Amino acid sequence: MRRLRGAAGPAGGPSASRGAVTAEFAVAIPAVIVLLGVLLSAAAAGVSAVRAEEAARAGARSVARGEGTDGAGREVARVAGPEATHTVEAAGRIVTVRVTLPVPGSVAAAAGLRASAAASLAVEGTP
Repeated sequence: MRRLRGAAGPAGGPSASRGAVTAEFAVAIPAVIVLLGVLLSAAAAGVSAVRAEEAARAGARSVARGEGTDGAGREVARVAGPEATHTVEAAGRIVTVRVTLPVPGSVAAAAGLRASAAASLAVEGTP
């Protein structure tokens, strides 16, 4: 019996695995998309943590210079954005500013992730 060129060979031959690449691709693409979403959320969390730290430092410097809690609020909003919340605590001559802000992104929002930081400084001026 003669075989025709291009005809399917016996089971297990090259033409038997023809659809496997499509199936692997169909499984891999959603996994890559999920991984990309997680990586982007992790990057957004890192950026938010840095923003919270910088805002806490700026707020603490503002209070330490004598601008009061209103000055700290302006600095926190300027650095971290209007969605950031802050508290100012004073213990003797040490002032502590705590800043909390939501991490942007749909994955972070679904998980309720928030970045927070605190900074403490001594109040300037005469004792």
